[in-house]
Amino acid sequence: MAKPHLVFLHGLLGTKADWQKIIEKLPHFSCLALDLPLHGENKHIDVTDFDNAAKILAQQIQSAVQNQPYFLIGYSLGGRLALYYALQAKVEKGDLQGLILEGANLGLISEQERQQRWQNDCDWAERFATQPAHQVLEDWYQQPVFAHLTAEQRQALIKLRQANCGENIAQMLKATSLAKQPDFRSQVRSNSLPIFYLCGEKDVKFRQMATENQLNLHFIPNAGHNAHQENPQAFSQCLAHILTKIHSI
Repeated sequence: MAKPHLVFLHGLLGTKADWQKIIEKLPHFSCLALDLPLHGENKHIDVTDFDNAAKILAQQIQSAVQNQPYFLIGYSLGGRLALYYALQAKVEKGDLQGLILEGANLGLISEQERQQRWQNDCDWAERFATQPAHQVLEDWYQQPVFAHLTAEQRQALIKLRQANCGENIAQMLKATSLAKQPDFRSQVRSNSLPIFYLCGEKDVKFRQMATENQLNLHFIPNAGHNAHQENPQAFSQCLAHILTKIHSI
C-alpha cells in the first residue's frame, strides 16, 4: 500500500511556507502545503463561511492528490477547517485517511461563548481592516495563547506576518470565526476517522481541551501554541512516528 499524501493547512495570518521546515524533515512522504483562501497566493479568493471554505479546500485537495490516499494536517484555523471539511461539509473528500490537528479548537459549547467570540472577532477584524499591520500584530501576539513567546519570538512573528495582513484577514476572521463553527466534541470522539492531536507542552489552553475530550494526544516538547514552528524537529518526528505506525497496521 502506498504511503498517503500529507496535505498541510496553515493558521490565520500564515501561508503554505510556514510548513517548509516540517516538509524538509519528511523526505519519505509526499507532502503538499496549501494557501488558505484570503492568504498567500490565494489572497484573491474570497470566502463567506465554513461551507464556502470547505468547497474551495476540496477543489484544491482533489486537484493535488487526485484519488490517492491522504492525511490532512492543520494548525489552528487550518485544523478547524480540516475538522469542518472532514466531519460536516458535503464535499467530495476522496480517500481521506485521517486528520492530524495542532492547536485546533473543537468548538464552543454555549450561546454566550459564541456571542462573546463573535464580538471579539469583529473587534479584531475592524482593527485588521483599518489599522497599520505592525500595530495590530503587536497586540495580537500579546493574547494569552501566545504568552510563552519571548520578545524576540514575538517580533519575528510580527515581521513575518505583516505582508499577509489587512482587509483579507478581517474577512477571514469573520467568515471562519469560532463563533460560527459547530461544536465537534462528540463527533471527534465517536467518528471512525482516525484523528490525532498534537499540542505544544506549553500550550496550557489546548492541552486542557485535548485532555478533557480524551483526544489521541501527542505532546511536542519545548513548544507552545505554534509547535511546528517552535520545535520543527520534534514535530516532524512525531508526525513520522504516527504515520509510520498507521502505515504498518
